[in-house]
Order: sequence, then C-alpha cells, then structure tokens
Amino acid sequence: MAQVLCLWLLQLLLLAAVRGAQGKEAGSKTREDKIIEGYNCSPGSHPWQVALFNENQLHCGGVLVDENWVLTAAHCLMNKYNVHLGKYNLKEKEIGSQVIQATRSYLYPWYSTVTHMNDLMMIKLPEPARLGTNIRPITLPYKCAPPGTSCSVSGWGATISPDETYPDNLQCTDVKLISTSDCKKIYKHLLKEAMLCAGIPDSKTNTCRGDSGGPLVCDGVLHGLVSWGILPCGQPNEPGVYTEVCKFMPWILKTMRS
Repeated sequence: MAQVLCLWLLQLLLLAAVRGAQGKEAGSKTREDKIIEGYNCSPGSHPWQVALFNENQLHCGGVLVDENWVLTAAHCLMNKYNVHLGKYNLKEKEIGSQVIQATRSYLYPWYSTVTHMNDLMMIKLPEPARLGTNIRPITLPYKCAPPGTSCSVSGWGATISPDETYPDNLQCTDVKLISTSDCKKIYKHLLKEAMLCAGIPDSKTNTCRGDSGGPLVCDGVLHGLVSWGILPCGQPNEPGVYTEVCKFMPWILKTMRS
C-alpha cells in the first residue's frame, strides 16, 4: 500500500508539471488506472476477459492469452490472485465460469513504478482454464495496429468518477487508436515508449479505476492493456493510455514457453 501511495504522489507531481506547462489547473487531478459512458457488453462476447480479485474485492482486469496464462498490468501486482474466468455478472453464480487461485506472477523486467513504462505482467495459472463458450484465449498480435483503428475496451471498473460506482455487468466502450504524436500534445513527457493512446474526440467515454490490466481489442486481436489515465475519469480529449502489447510479444512468448 505504501508503494502505491508513493506512486500516486509521484504521478500527481508529474501531472502538475504538465498542467502548468499547458496553463491549466492540475490541483485535483492525478494519473489513475481507470468505463465511463460505456454500455453492457453482450454476454459471452468477451470470453477472454478476466477479473482479478484481492480476496473478495475487485482489484484489476486481465486477459486470458493461453489456457495457463493471464496477461495484465504490472501495477496490479499482488501476492495472491483470485482469477475469475468466464464471468459477465460479478454478483451471480454463472454456468461455465471458473475461479482459480494463483500466486505465480512475472513482472516485465523493466517495468517502472515511477513512469508506468512497460506496465505488464503475466500470471501463471496453477491449473489450465476450462475452455468453452465463456472461456477462451484471445488472439495475440503479430503486428502493431495503426492510428485510427476502431477498437473496444472492457472491464468492471468505475462507471462514475470521482464518486465511484461499480457495475455488476461487464462494461464495454468503443474507442479509436490515437497517434503517438497527437497523444504527446496532451500528455507531453508523461507518454513513454510502448504506450498506446485510445479514445474518441470530445467524448467522455474512457476506462476508470478497476479496469487496469483489461483488454483493448481491435478486430478480435489484443492490442493494449489498460494502464493509466486522468482522475476524475471521463474528461473530454484526455484519452486512456494502454500498454502496447505488440511491442512485448517476444517477452510474452518466451515467458509462456519457459
């Protein structure tokens, strides 16, 4: 908890510097792992979606990439994960769903807690997921997607911010990939290598707290993991920032093999 609080403080200072350069107020904003103005996903439409619980509390999202492996954000690191698979409504006991306790996780070696650069890790399941209609790995990318690509992001994170309200049903929203050059105009030096921006101009729709590590999917392929954004969530023209999965494929494949 102390590490998380320190990270938030550092992020607040960094964002204040950016806001100062832009001539805007920054006092009430900080970087956050954050779906605002989304909609209920169709049940069964996201069989790769994972919910990571800290005991009985939603902690983060994740994505099944193999029957034995879950990919999520590095800042979601815990000692023990209750991995919920095949879920749609988190409050209901659903046919075909599964819960697996996992303790083995592998941080990307060069993850930075200060800048959020390289924000990904892999969780090894102690038993294979029971694949079926509601549980199925997602397709991994063989190349990076270009700016303007239409994508969707999903999760059970907050739907209202800053007074947070959390949904029972899996939420989705539609976004488009934004070029690095355009995103740097917004986030300046906060945007690092292998960070991918996505949003809709002038729209409030975005991910929010609790969506971290969840999948950004374009044409059925995983292209991003929810990493960070701005608090309060849902500020127009402040897109969500994702870990760009295509840049880490050698490490992902090597980790699964070994």
